[in-house]
Formats: sequence, structure tokens, C-alpha cells
Amino acid sequence: MKRTLFSLPILLVVLAFVLPGCKTREPASNTTAQPSSSVLSNANRSENSNRSSEPEDTNRNAGAAKKKETPATTKSEPSSQLVGTYEAREIQDKGIVTLVSKVRTLISFSANGTYTRVSQHGGQTYHSDSGQFRVEAPDKLVLTIQMSAEKSKPKIQNPPLQRTHTFSLSSDGEELRLTKNGSTAVFHRVSNPKSS
Repeated sequence: MKRTLFSLPILLVVLAFVLPGCKTREPASNTTAQPSSSVLSNANRSENSNRSSEPEDTNRNAGAAKKKETPATTKSEPSSQLVGTYEAREIQDKGIVTLVSKVRTLISFSANGTYTRVSQHGGQTYHSDSGQFRVEAPDKLVLTIQMSAEKSKPKIQNPPLQRTHTFSLSSDGEELRLTKNGSTAVFHRVSNPKSS
């Protein structure tokens, strides 16, 4: 009985992160979700415009050294690291840390800007959703839910639902934190993206 009562709050907190995407409808937006690659291309455009205002070096080797630094800057972008599969490990709420053990939530992000999220309890999937994601600077992760399913009943979201989370990603891309309504879900990467 104690175990059941202890598991119930954990399940409710995890559901607070997952279910809001399926319950309410938001008005349709005239903008479409852009994959994370657009964030990178915008960053590259602004970086290129900053370069044009710099004085040109007379030493050609100095210019080559600057070009070598550019890829490292691009790699530090959060959207470029937010790829792979992450599993929820703990919930932090009002100073209390709860380890997630009975409920398993996996969220996978791909380099093309799509995501898939699956939540299971006792090996049974009770919620899943998928769609597009994008990162809005400095710390917003926007999920555009195009398809969701409750207990294996799939539903196409027309118009798609948008959910915004405050997020942070560790410098190595291994830990993802999603915050909504004061609660933070901590995810750890369980698989890296497949190299093409």
C-alpha cells in the first residue's frame, strides 16, 4: 500500500509534463514549425554579417586560423547537440527530488527537427506523441505536436499543438532539463544519434 501511495505522486508529476499536449487546443498559428537546422543557419548568417564588419587581415594564415575556429562555435549551439534519445530520471519540484522508476519516458530528437516521445508504466505505453521541435534562444524548446496517442488510440492533431518548455542542455549534451510550471524533469541521454 505504501509503495502504491509513493508511486502515485511520481506518476502525477510525469503526467503533468506529458498530458498537457493532448488535452487542450490552441488557436491555429500562421507560422509553421522550423526544424532546428534553421536556428543554425540563422546563427551562421549573423556570424557572417559580423565578419564583414571586421577589418581584413593582411596575413593569410591569420584568416585561415579564424576559419578553423568557426566549426567549434557552431557545435556549441544547443540545437546542434539536442539529438539522440533521452530518458527521464528524476523530477525536481519545490526542492524535492523524486527518482523516476516505475514510469519510463523516452524522448528522441533527430537532426532534421523531428521528435518522438513515449511514456510507459509497467511496460505498457499510456501516452505517445510526435512532431517537430525547435529551439528559441536563449532557453525555450518548442514542441509542435502533430500526432498523439492515449492508450494506443492515435489522434492527428489538426491544427498541431504547440508546447513550450524552458530547457537547459549540459555542455556535452548528455543531460537535458525541461521546466514547466515550476517542476523540472531531468533527462539523461541513453543513445547517441546515428551518424550518416
